[in-house]
Formats: sequence, C-alpha cells, structure tokens
Amino acid sequence: MVDILLEMHRSRQTGIVRAELGSAKKQLAIRGGLLAYAESNAPDDHLVRVLVRMKLVQRNTLHTIAAMMKGGMTADQAVLHGAKLSAGDLQEGLREQAISILAGLFGWAEPKVRFYPGDKLLRKLVSLGVPLPETIVLAARRAVTEHHLPSCLVSLKGYLLPAEAADNGRRDFPLSPAEAFAFSAVQGPIPIEEVLVVLPSGESQPRELIQRLLILGLIDLQTALPGEDAEKAAQSLEVDDLLVRFETASLYEVLSLAPDAAEGEIKTAYHELARKYHPDRFQSSEHSPELRARAEKLFTYVNQAYSTLSDALTRAEYDAGRARKDNQLDSALQARSSTDTDQEKMVDGLYRAGRIALAKGDFERAVTHLKECVWLRSDIAKYHHYLGVAQSGIPKLRKEAERHLLRALELDSTSLDSFMELGKLYLKVELPKRAAIQFQQALRWDPSNAEALRLLGRIK
Repeated sequence: MVDILLEMHRSRQTGIVRAELGSAKKQLAIRGGLLAYAESNAPDDHLVRVLVRMKLVQRNTLHTIAAMMKGGMTADQAVLHGAKLSAGDLQEGLREQAISILAGLFGWAEPKVRFYPGDKLLRKLVSLGVPLPETIVLAARRAVTEHHLPSCLVSLKGYLLPAEAADNGRRDFPLSPAEAFAFSAVQGPIPIEEVLVVLPSGESQPRELIQRLLILGLIDLQTALPGEDAEKAAQSLEVDDLLVRFETASLYEVLSLAPDAAEGEIKTAYHELARKYHPDRFQSSEHSPELRARAEKLFTYVNQAYSTLSDALTRAEYDAGRARKDNQLDSALQARSSTDTDQEKMVDGLYRAGRIALAKGDFERAVTHLKECVWLRSDIAKYHHYLGVAQSGIPKLRKEAERHLLRALELDSTSLDSFMELGKLYLKVELPKRAAIQFQQALRWDPSNAEALRLLGRIK
C-alpha cells in the first residue's frame, strides 16, 4: 500500500486505490498525486459517524441528514445542509476520515490491493489536496496509537536493519525529530533491545517509534541475522537471557516457583526446564560449542536449585538463610562483598542484569541493579554511566542521572558515550546550550561522529 501511494505521489497520478479483505472494502481517491478523499463500507468509517466522534455533528441531527441522503443528496451535501456545518469543519472531518481509513488498512493482513486510474472515477468534487507522504505518516502514527497492527509488529523481537526500499520515495516522509532519531539509530542488523534503550521516552514510547518506522517501510524486522536459523537464534538469545537472570536470582526464581511451592511443583518445574535446556539437547553439530557451553552453565543453576529445594533439610536451611538476608539487607550486601572474588562476581552479575533490563526498556529494574553496582564499586565509570542512562529514562530521576553521568566523566574523561548521553539528557530537559557543549566534547574525540554532528546541527 505504501509503495503504491508513493508511486502515485511521484508520478502525480489520478485514480482510485482500493483494498479488499473479504467483504470489507476501503479506498483512497487520488487526484494529481494528492489525497482527495477516502471511503469505506465499514459503518464506523462513514463520514457522519466520524463527525459525531469529532463532536462536529450532534446526534439529534442524524435523522435529518439521513432523510436528505435518501432524497438524493451526497453525504457531504447532507452534512453541510442538515447539520449546518461550515466548509472548514467538513474539510477537517474528511481529513480525519481519510487518516482513520488508511490507519485501519495498515492492520489488514494481506489485503487485495488494486489501482484504477482515471479522473472519471472520482465522483466527489471535494479534494483535500493533502500530500500523500504526509497522509501516510499521520496514518502510521494513528495505526500504532489505535493498535491497527499486523501480528508481526505487536511483539517486537529480533533484529532491526535499514529497509532496502528506504530510499524509494520514503525520504519525502515528514518525520518528527523523535522518528528521525529512531531511524538514524538503526544502522545495519542490530538487536531491537539495543535500539530501544537509546531512544528517548517522550510523547511517543520507543516501541511506538519503531512500529511507525516499520509500517512506513523505513526499517525491516527479522527474527535472525542473514544466514542464521531463526529458531536457533531465538533459542540462543533465550539461553543468554536466563544466564544473566539466574546469576542474581533466588533458587525459587530459577525454577519460576513461589517460596511456598509444594514438592510436586518443584519436580514438575525441574523436568520442564530439563526438557528445554538439558545439555544433552545441545550436543549435535547444529549447535555451536559456545552455545553448548552456555547451556551447560545454565543447567548448573537449575541442578543446584533442584537439589537444594527437593530435599526438606537443605530447603529449610536455605529458607532460613533467605529470611536472615531479608531482615538485614544492608548487612547482607556488606557480607556478600566481604571478599574481592565474591564481590566481583556479584557486581558483574548485577551489571549484566542491569544492562539486560535497560535493553528491554525496564528502566526501574535497571536502576535497581545498577545502583547496587555503584554502591559496591563507586570507582568504576561504566557503572555510573549506565546508571545515568537508566535514570534518564525516568523523568523524576533525571537530576540524579546528570550526577552519575558527570561522575562517569570524572572517572573517564575520554568517554565518548558519556558525553553523548549527557548531551541527550540535557536535550530531554530542554537545556540545548548545555547539550551542545557535550556534543562538541564528543566531537573532540571523534570529529566524524554522525550522531553528534546531527544533534548539534539540530540545536543550531
């Protein structure tokens, strides 16, 4: 649909673009490459209902409007006369109707789309005259807001990459600054979590920005890298995610159980995990040695949890230990860091758990893990850096975010990433002069940094 409309925009064509899915029909009328109007046989898309939702037409006038339409008037004429609507309000209603109809089309799975050329097909004299790229962008935003999405875009998982068709007229799209920034963040195949974590949370959430760009065809989503088996790629990501979680999880959390789980529930949970992650399942040549090693490490956590919780005595001892830690959290943190080796292992696990939460956009959980890293090792720049990044995603913590990013730069004055994140933070809180200083500092270390140049240019 987007490709067809962009081609009509480029070649200034006139005609009807019709989409059909079963008995449902929607169509856009194009005159000279501009949107003239839209129509649909869905009752909610009818012009009168759109005007009622916009509160431009009162429900008590609907009977009069219907009688005029039965008498031979078009819907436009009946609305103008029956509801005494101004021409400007009618124009606004027609525009809203067109955007709503196209937004609904974006959620259709494989509709039959055809283009019928010719000026005689346009029965209405009205013409909105809206450029098609503008219409497409507005409809994409509406489709995301109202959840008119194909199933593949509801749950975003996998890798993002620039679309091959991104230059096919799509450079004409009037993107918002947030949409343009999200587009610039997708360079080559990149895990979607890594993109989401760098996108700002403003009027539009990061996931919504990505969904808009996918609808517009500016970026593509694939479950695996080129040449990579999608199912195995998903399995590998799942193993990595569990490894990070298990390093800081309780034995009950490893088995996904409540602390009061019965003996039978413990056995069932263990067998379920064994069915999916037992190392024997990863011995064939189709699995890499690295994945086999990670699976073996993963299952040591599962075995430890099962052997401890399946025995009544060891479970009681473990529960008693947990109770003592819950009652004396500060003392427990000190005790866990009593030796350098134990401390490093714990901090590394917390750090990785924080980074995973950050990549998923779970800023509150990321802050919890990364705060512990800073508490245990306040002399490490990267812990302050990522804590600042996580806090910048929570408006009420942005002052603290500034403090940690500045501390990261004190510990590592050459950190390009910290300069960039501090600049982005200042943009979020509307301090462009301070932001410009940070981007200029970043350019001292990397004069060709495209993102710093772009953001600095935007400020100027």
